[in-house]
Amino acid sequence: MLVGNSLLLPSPWETLVSVRDVLSTGRGWRVIGLTLLRIVSGYLLGCTLGVLLAVLTSHSRVADWLLKPLRSLVKTTPITSFALILLVSVVSGVVPVVVATIVVVPMIWQTTEEAIRNRSVPLDEMSRIFLTPWKKLRYVTLPQILPPFFATASVSLGFAWKAVITAEILSLPRFGIGREMQSIKTYMDTSELFAWTLLVICMSVLMESAFKALVRKAGKRYD
Repeated sequence: MLVGNSLLLPSPWETLVSVRDVLSTGRGWRVIGLTLLRIVSGYLLGCTLGVLLAVLTSHSRVADWLLKPLRSLVKTTPITSFALILLVSVVSGVVPVVVATIVVVPMIWQTTEEAIRNRSVPLDEMSRIFLTPWKKLRYVTLPQILPPFFATASVSLGFAWKAVITAEILSLPRFGIGREMQSIKTYMDTSELFAWTLLVICMSVLMESAFKALVRKAGKRYD
């Protein structure tokens, strides 16, 4: 109301109208669906690779010595650099998935590796004597590793969202929220930009809340 110019700062009502317009078209839902698919794919791939690398480097000094610099390099390299480099050799629609995977991997990798290394040695030795390998994994190893893993997995989900949207803005796939945001810049529809931003925030919060609910449910079942 103070600005009085929707081009600079649209009102909440104008933003909600734009959200309604986006959700009333088949294209809008297709854009949202493909972006969500890229986020979920990149996130799951990142978690899987991160766990596998954590297991490898926590049990092999040679692998840890060889791969640790790579993890540090990936953590410090900007997302835009990965996206621009991948554009040379990867299909534009796949670039956001790869970028999200690259962003998630080092976070899961480091946390899981530290959790494996910081296990209780006396408890581990005792369980090796009195429990079968499966029961040791079920009742001793996983309870020590899963809490830090799930905490980092929840945080990395938000980073996956940012990585995919940024990569879509740069790679311009045929359908994607980032592509829509980049296109909006051409005709300066600020209310639609705010609408997509609001949708991203809401979907990110909902997805993170659903993930935490699943973790709590899995934890109760696990106990």
